[in-house]
Amino acid sequence: MPVMFGTHILHTVKPGDTVANLANQYQSNVDAIANANGLYPPFVDPYTIYVNQVLVIPKQMSTQTYTLYAIQSGDTVRSISQRFSTNPQLLVGINKTIHNPDFLFPNQQIEVPAVIYAVRPGDSLSSIADQTGIDLSVITQANARRPYVLSDALREGMRLIIPVPTSENIVVTQPFPGSVIRDNQTIKGYARVFEATVLYRVVDTTDVVVMEESYTTAEYGAPAYSRFSDQIRFDRQPTTDAGVLEVYTRSAMDGSIQDLVQIRVLFE
Repeated sequence: MPVMFGTHILHTVKPGDTVANLANQYQSNVDAIANANGLYPPFVDPYTIYVNQVLVIPKQMSTQTYTLYAIQSGDTVRSISQRFSTNPQLLVGINKTIHNPDFLFPNQQIEVPAVIYAVRPGDSLSSIADQTGIDLSVITQANARRPYVLSDALREGMRLIIPVPTSENIVVTQPFPGSVIRDNQTIKGYARVFEATVLYRVVDTTDVVVMEESYTTAEYGAPAYSRFSDQIRFDRQPTTDAGVLEVYTRSAMDGSIQDLVQIRVLFE
């Protein structure tokens, strides 16, 4: 699966940073950082980095899957939210370490709603956008100041930041966009929903309902954002090789769908 499990840190290069120092700081290694960011010929001399360049740093030996953004001077909740195409309230809500949205601290690490994609032979930015269902402009914006990764010469092993779809109140952290799902697949995420009820279903591209509407519950009801988790259980076999996982709530007034989040998925 091209989308990577494990923890990755998004670091903006500061004066005095070196690949070796960053590898030590973030429990990574120099070759992993170089491969993830194209820090080699013909793009640049080996391990050369520049101030304000954004690096994806794979953390070694991580048992958790998170994409963490290291705050830099001048960042705001709004600017980070815009970069990752999400809602400021959701960004604050899924990060308990943000005690005051008006005060972010340099080097503070916060979770952002994004996954990391490892480039395969033959990949292009447009093919990755098609596979994941994430708009090319969204991917490009998230990878700003990563010149070698955004070039037309993607190399195997480079890692792209892929924002995941969110609404104001829901983000799905698994399954990943463009991943294969099966019967009993795990679904996870964060939600801020009335009575903690999160609804979801799966449809294929011919509108066959692979899984009828079901529900799970978040740890807490609104106004808190909290985690939810469940197992996706197919009611019938898909008729195509792709579809959509829909996660949402319904209005207490008229039953209409609200906070809809759609994740492109693949079937075996």
